[in-house]
Amino acid sequence: MSASNMFKYVCLSLGLYLALSANGIQGAPNGAPRLACGDMVPQHGVDPQTSASPFVTTPASTSIAQGSSVTLTLAPISAPNTFKGYLVIGFDNANQAGGPIGTFSAISDGQTLDCPGVNVMNAATHVNNANKTSVTVDWTAPAGFVGTVLFKTTYVEEVATFWVATPASLVTVA
Repeated sequence: MSASNMFKYVCLSLGLYLALSANGIQGAPNGAPRLACGDMVPQHGVDPQTSASPFVTTPASTSIAQGSSVTLTLAPISAPNTFKGYLVIGFDNANQAGGPIGTFSAISDGQTLDCPGVNVMNAATHVNNANKTSVTVDWTAPAGFVGTVLFKTTYVEEVATFWVATPASLVTVA
């Protein structure tokens, strides 16, 4: 290859690399940003998976009393799947557009996130991008709330592989 052709090849390769890097895939290894609260999309620069999620959010009970708590377990449906990140939010099933309800606490591998809404600590997210096989969180119903809660979880398996707003079994608050 001549020096002129080699120079063109290097310039073309470098240009292609820079162009692809400018739209690079970026993640949030320290937790979901508040920007993700609205649509639960992690802003990784790629589209979410459209297949069924290999992960599930399971409430310890499907019925709790007003102001009580329920433990949620976030885990793969089957081994050896792991996830690196997550965002879980509870919604009034009759008014999901009303935003997050309740508060999260006792997160085994994560932190709370203050999404826009009535309460603070109304979402839970990861604190690192280490592989996780299970995470537990406690969710407390808002005082005076009676209804059905739908928990939605976004799971990140890899930066470019994630499932958005995976629904859990409904929890009735009476």
